[in-house]
Amino acid sequence: PARLLALLGSLLLREDRDFHTIQTIESAFRLFAHLRKTAAAANVLVAAARYLAAHAPTVRAQGQTFQIAYRLHRGERLFEAQP
Repeated sequence: PARLLALLGSLLLREDRDFHTIQTIESAFRLFAHLRKTAAAANVLVAAARYLAAHAPTVRAQGQTFQIAYRLHRGERLFEAQP
């Protein structure tokens, strides 16, 4: 469990996380520590990992976001209503 907690912590710090995400993962770590000797403890860490995965953009998605922002900055019209 220590290696998994360390990995989840490093994933939390790798991305630009907001306060609520940090608070959520901290709560999961505390709940895991409280439930450590029970079968439910593993579910807490799985939920934390899934939460981080769901709230972290992929490298591809980040690239697409940057490309769209750059195109908008240059004044391109990405979407226009058809007459």
